[in-house]
Amino acid sequence: MDNLMKATFAGGCFWCMQPPFQQTEGVTEAVAGYAGGTLANPTYEQVSTGRTGHLEAVQVTYDPSKVSYEKLLDVFWTQIDPTDPAGQFADKGSQYRTAIFYHDEEQKKIAELAKKRLQDSGKFKDPIATEIRPYTTFYRAEDYHQNYATKKPREYQQYKKYSGREAFIEKVWGTEKGAVKASGKVWLYSTPRCHNCHEIKEFLTTRHIGFEEIDLASNEDARDRIIQKTGHLGAPIVEIGDEFIFGYDPKKMESLLAGFRG
Repeated sequence: MDNLMKATFAGGCFWCMQPPFQQTEGVTEAVAGYAGGTLANPTYEQVSTGRTGHLEAVQVTYDPSKVSYEKLLDVFWTQIDPTDPAGQFADKGSQYRTAIFYHDEEQKKIAELAKKRLQDSGKFKDPIATEIRPYTTFYRAEDYHQNYATKKPREYQQYKKYSGREAFIEKVWGTEKGAVKASGKVWLYSTPRCHNCHEIKEFLTTRHIGFEEIDLASNEDARDRIIQKTGHLGAPIVEIGDEFIFGYDPKKMESLLAGFRG
């Protein structure tokens, strides 16, 4: 589509920054990668040294007719600690610093205004440390870093919790600015022979609900998590917030989504 645009944000560990953008209506893709450095085609090991100048980042492709750049900034701010100049939460080092990489002068102007509004809001006592920098290059991270929340849901949740990010978001934002929507998730657990999955996907898509699909047949961690949470296993399963729905139950999905979307 010719009208799609790019936005690039560094918010610390890119595992935690992909999901909030992926579930934002109007976003077609959110890719984990490395931005702002000098070394071409860097590896994760090279970036992790902190000597390449790259920041862990997420590049978002979005439809501006469905979501504004201001909204993407709103998602960004509510997922980070913008006052930390040394990194994010448990991750310290130059590669974990926060930054907004603007792709044009309009994005720069909007980002600067948003940063000033946040500073003037009194939300934080310390100054906003997030840099606003011109976009130069972005390199896609290795495949095992992409969609980590989907591939390793249990490890992702543990990391987000024990890194301190989850508690910070809840403390600072609570239910404000759709924190449930920003940090929550709709999951569809399926198998290759799932009979009702198409109906569930159509149900969610027509209501513009972002979701992630996980293949239970190939994802042992997801199977273990569902059994641990519910004591049952079978496809399809829809997870909305903290609730699990077994099978295709449109009425229950509608009810849970009403609360989930606020």
